[in-house]
Amino acid sequence: MIDRLLKINNWYYYFILCGVYALFTLATNHFLLTDSLYYASLSEQYTSDQIRKILDIRESWKYVGYAIIPIIIIIRVLYSSFCLFIGDLFQETHWGFKRLFNFSLKADVAFCFSIIANFYYYAFSENYQKVEDLSVNYFSLLRTTGKENIPTWLVFAFNSLNLFEILYIFLLVLFINSRFKISYLKSSVFVLLTYGIGNYLYIVAITFFYINL
Repeated sequence: MIDRLLKINNWYYYFILCGVYALFTLATNHFLLTDSLYYASLSEQYTSDQIRKILDIRESWKYVGYAIIPIIIIIRVLYSSFCLFIGDLFQETHWGFKRLFNFSLKADVAFCFSIIANFYYYAFSENYQKVEDLSVNYFSLLRTTGKENIPTWLVFAFNSLNLFEILYIFLLVLFINSRFKISYLKSSVFVLLTYGIGNYLYIVAITFFYINL
């Protein structure tokens, strides 16, 4: 099954990922991010006319959001591939960027599951009152602690520590173990020392911009 997944054409797989992301982004915008939710979220800061203008701007830019989905996915996959490839160079295992890119792309389905699971949770539970509530991954450490109970600089990190990030790492380990016939322990250490460190640096960078902007 793993070999069959890895042999799927990358372009075909990539467009399926983009389609799923676009579909559930559309569903989120239509069913969850309603005008009434924006009014509830912004009413203390802005007047009704100002909120209306914000909604008009959001409406005019919504197609840009869909258009950048393929860019976001490919940047994320390339970044993960680059992290793994750096480890490949240091180890001199000569696995090659192309195969590591394939692993990163196929493992990205984990984040597809994330957007699907979060949409259905919030759609059926209606356990949100403001727009920012929807940005919290329900299956993350942030959901357990709550934003109000941790420092601002930990918000993004806690939200990134979720079941789907763990699934992504697990898939990378599984693919490396299956394709290169090395133990799960060695595969796990390799992924944690390459993608794990790369992801940590990414979280630090985003946290820095989050705090300062």
